Amino acid sequence: MQKLTQRSLGDCIQLTCITTDQFKTSAFSAAFVLPLAKENAAAAILPYLLYQGTQQHPSLSALGEALDHLYGARIEPYVRKVGESLVIGFIGDSIDGSCVPDGEHLTTEMAALLTELLCSPRLENGMFPETEVASERENLKDRIAALKNNPRGYAVRRAQEIMCENEPFGACEYGTAAGAEALTSASIWQMYQEILQTARVELFYCGTAQAELVASAYQKGLKLPEGGKRYCPQIDVCRVDREPRTVIEEMPVGQGKLTLGLRTGLTGADAQYPALMLFTSVFGGYTGSRLFCNVREKLSLCYYASAVLDKLKGIMMVASGIENEKYEQAFTEIQRQLEDLCNGGLTQEELDDARRTVINNVRSMQDSPLSLEQYWQRQSIAGFTQTPEELIARLERVERGQVIMAGRHVNLDLIYFMKGVGA
Repeated sequence: MQKLTQRSLGDCIQLTCITTDQFKTSAFSAAFVLPLAKENAAAAILPYLLYQGTQQHPSLSALGEALDHLYGARIEPYVRKVGESLVIGFIGDSIDGSCVPDGEHLTTEMAALLTELLCSPRLENGMFPETEVASERENLKDRIAALKNNPRGYAVRRAQEIMCENEPFGACEYGTAAGAEALTSASIWQMYQEILQTARVELFYCGTAQAELVASAYQKGLKLPEGGKRYCPQIDVCRVDREPRTVIEEMPVGQGKLTLGLRTGLTGADAQYPALMLFTSVFGGYTGSRLFCNVREKLSLCYYASAVLDKLKGIMMVASGIENEKYEQAFTEIQRQLEDLCNGGLTQEELDDARRTVINNVRSMQDSPLSLEQYWQRQSIAGFTQTPEELIARLERVERGQVIMAGRHVNLDLIYFMKGVGA
């Protein structure tokens, strides 16, 4: 049994607490939420700088000792893109408080450490230490450069960047290499001050502790200036109406990457979204899908083929790996499968198989505190309130005709082909 409590701890400071005895570990997170921008480097470097030490724990070793005393708990910095928001902060887990004699102390100390990392950095001359800025600047540049080392993921990133070039969603959460190179202690410090004044704050806990205890612990550690107008995320699906564009770029990869960007105009807030989830699953969401069974297995036109949705932006991305010479064949067959589903070719058997897969995925997400953290952070940022159980109930009620109608919202916007050359 999972008891959900969501409450405001101040202006745009949101806590999501799941009280349950289902797990032997507890999960925590504390993060700033701010608008995605064309250049995000100054914000993306912050969690890694903040993780170098706080006023109370002025080094990585001191932080490590504190975590060791909390039964070997873990805390890590992270940077995420959630819809058109940038999320920077810390995620942690520990043995659940119910498993140790001083369980309440463990929970409150974990919450205190997370807020301490957000709000009480160790400084030199009123700013972040120069040596740490230099080191993390190089790490950020490496992180950005390494994105290309995963051609499959990079092709989707690049397609989204082109597709949403005039929308915040097209930006990389880490910023650009040039932006990272230009970072200074002064520019990072200025960004940090702006974030303290204007960012939304998202807090999360999953474990046996009651929401009141968790809220008190987080609230005690949050030391934020007052008076700034804090960020309130807005959902923007950008319902563009234009002819599909084709962009071909060459890269030194051994396998071409054909990526399609499609607009649906639907987000998790729409009544049709569960039907769209099922449509996506039938089309390319699992190993029984049209793309996998037909385009990959039956016709051998690609090495992989899949489709995924972004429920905050209303975008579907189709990713496939192909031989360069099979570009036209693969694209034609992907389009044919999409059109067949939209024109009523969906069978009840396909729908039932996809429904079981999607529902099982939702249920399995509830078996991990860290998976619940990601789910509920996205829900809170978007202003969605649907629980996993409510989503499952809606998925179970979706009928075949509704899935076909949802699929008719899917419109091709971009054809992106990363042509492999000279690998």
